[in-house]
Amino acid sequence: MSNNKFKNFFKLGLEEIEKLIEKEFYSKKTEYHPLLFEAMEYSLFSGGKRVRPILVKWVSELGNPDPLKLSKAAAAIEYLHTYSLIHDDLPAMDDDSERRGKPSSHIVYGEAVAILAGDGLLTEAFRLLGEAGDARLAEILGRDAGAGGMVGGQVADILREEEIEDINELKTARLFRAGSLLGGIVGDFDDNSLDKISLYGINLGKAFQLKDDILDEETEDAKKTLDQARKYVDEALKALEEVRFNGCKSKEKLESLACFMISRDK
Repeated sequence: MSNNKFKNFFKLGLEEIEKLIEKEFYSKKTEYHPLLFEAMEYSLFSGGKRVRPILVKWVSELGNPDPLKLSKAAAAIEYLHTYSLIHDDLPAMDDDSERRGKPSSHIVYGEAVAILAGDGLLTEAFRLLGEAGDARLAEILGRDAGAGGMVGGQVADILREEEIEDINELKTARLFRAGSLLGGIVGDFDDNSLDKISLYGINLGKAFQLKDDILDEETEDAKKTLDQARKYVDEALKALEEVRFNGCKSKEKLESLACFMISRDK
């Protein structure tokens, strides 16, 4: 797939995902405290790439996606990702005052409200998955984003107890795996295909993180890091080849998405 064609697919995917997230979020507006709603909205709609929910959608389209599960799962993983960014920026964590070119949540709303906005998005994510009616969705996201996954990776990062590659897998790659598997569940894949989809997602996430390290100038040897990222992309594509799918164009999009992990410039 050409670069321009992929960009058009991604733009369309972004527009579709944005509508799903808006529908889920604004449908419950009257339930939230006005200040909490404002703080959650501020971070959730701050211009993210939406790679993880797009991953859910495109993987699901390899099979036979259930529309309700797709809407809930796609929104849930972006809620959870956004909560993690709010908390990462806090003074007790990474202490970043800016996110995506805008003041971080705690700069705008104060630390207490920022923490609660993150808490709100996290718990609402699992509420959405409960509404989807498939317990496997919550189990997958809880495993890969929780104490044994992303949250555990954050602790290891703070303490610097593990190798950076292991930390990256926990903090970043596990959530990509979760996105892939959520898509697999939504698309009603068998266990063998889910195993391959899991490998696709974890390698996609590893490549994504290494490219981030290059863009953020956090690696001593950019060429070596990029070579390793390419190996992860190759592993992701290999796993994707073994997924049984229904012949739609979504597989081509997922192949291009893997390549985009290392070709992107932001």
